[in-house]
Amino acid sequence: MKSAFAKCTEAGSFIAGVLIGVSILVPVIVMTVSDHNGWQTLEVFGALVILALGLALQVVVTARPRRPQATEPEVGALGVRFMELCHEH
Repeated sequence: MKSAFAKCTEAGSFIAGVLIGVSILVPVIVMTVSDHNGWQTLEVFGALVILALGLALQVVVTARPRRPQATEPEVGALGVRFMELCHEH
């Protein structure tokens, strides 16, 4: 059984794909209409807004979660290890 966050991630990715697809489809349909009026320009700019929303949603859904480190280092332990040089052996 998947967690609720995993389901939201899949649904968010699907919705982002639908928005990106609609943003491509809207200008194609608008340009096929022979009646050129002020609404046509507004619809094309609306498609750009839909595209931006779809891309932003996809970036948010696929971004790595920023979680703190699960284990804390021991007292006195260095987080960085130094590489030994081959002449020090």
